[in-house]
Amino acid sequence: MLIAFEGIDGSGKTTQAELLSKRLREKGFPNEVVREPGGTKLGEGVRELLLHRTDMKIDPVTEFLLFSASRAQLISERAIPLLNSGNVVILDRYYYSSIAYQGFGRGIPVKDVESVSRFATHEIVPDVVFLVKLDVETALQRRLLAGRSADRMEDAEVKFFEKIIEGFSYCARKEPKRFVIVDGKDSVQSMSDKILDEVLYRIKKVAEERNAP
Repeated sequence: MLIAFEGIDGSGKTTQAELLSKRLREKGFPNEVVREPGGTKLGEGVRELLLHRTDMKIDPVTEFLLFSASRAQLISERAIPLLNSGNVVILDRYYYSSIAYQGFGRGIPVKDVESVSRFATHEIVPDVVFLVKLDVETALQRRLLAGRSADRMEDAEVKFFEKIIEGFSYCARKEPKRFVIVDGKDSVQSMSDKILDEVLYRIKKVAEERNAP
């Protein structure tokens, strides 16, 4: 099973991805969490370039293609072998982030982002996507309280992140059966319980379909 977590920075998606991993292991489901960009030697290099090199201006198309290259390497090097060996793979971001950030945020035509993203990921789509929805102001407050310094992507105007939220909403509307929306203002435990219940339900459903005559 391939699971993706999406949401703006500060929404709590990374915390929920790690919690799901821990709780699935406790129930006997082997799994790995991989982050985007990153997860491979090449991907971590791209991550450093994209998120922390504030001394250079990166063209939006270049930015998108770098994210896509990192994603392609992650899928071929890590995700596919893990899935083939029976592991649950949990993605901390997937190509929906490119639709939201580079498509809606940077203004690259969404149809082009979607087309390149499908090519880069071998047409592999998640079984379920958890979209942790949170308003920009609350996300920024959380980041400040946590003492986090902003990376290049986070250090943007509020209007930019409002476009990102619009992009994620577009993805959820387009694939309503794949997306599960989680309220980012709920408690960490409440969100985790909802996410775990949904994943276990989908695992059971897949097992029943495979065993059906």
